[in-house]
Amino acid sequence: MPRTTSPTTTAAETGTAATAASSASLGSLPWEELVTSALLGTDRRPPKPRGGPVPADAAAALLDAAALHTVR
Repeated sequence: MPRTTSPTTTAAETGTAATAASSASLGSLPWEELVTSALLGTDRRPPKPRGGPVPADAAAALLDAAALHTVR
């Protein structure tokens, strides 16, 4: 029988929450900056909100932010 509640948060759940928070903050970046980060690579030009930290998983955060812009 599957568990419906978990006493602790798993690492995957924590990573997903962190990525969602990062992509939400990157959602305010202009489309051109997201494209530039994608073309140059997240190692050379990590996507980061102005005054904010670079997301831990920059590539995933970039893809999430681009998907958010596309839906808008």
